[in-house]
Amino acid sequence: MLEQTAEVVRTAPDGVWVRAVEPSGCGTCGGNGCSSRRIAELFQRKPRNFLVDCDLSLTPGDIVVVGVADGSVLKSALRAYGLPLVLMMAGALLGQAFGQPGDGAALAGLLTGGAVGWLIARGGRAARPAVLRREHRILF
Repeated sequence: MLEQTAEVVRTAPDGVWVRAVEPSGCGTCGGNGCSSRRIAELFQRKPRNFLVDCDLSLTPGDIVVVGVADGSVLKSALRAYGLPLVLMMAGALLGQAFGQPGDGAALAGLLTGGAVGWLIARGGRAARPAVLRREHRILF
């Protein structure tokens, strides 16, 4: 299971909204930040919030560990990219086989297969990450 530390942003009836917490680093650079970290900060986007399943009673500001089930990322990628691609290819082959000679029927089959694949992929619900446990902050 993939795990990531996150901060609870707000609660919702169907879960909690969390924001990923950046790891503090390895400490080799003495706390000044390594050059690769500084380069990464140049391209950093605005932090995003994610809705995750939760059975715990949490409040905004709590630090939690969020888990993603093994294989769920691969399944989601195959559904989002693989299924439309396979249906596009199948549509193009069927269009070429049963249509008029030329590329028009293959193109129509390709577009139809891609549209059907996109609709099927959007209709499925991916397994959401879940809060595994609450992290306890250590104050010094």
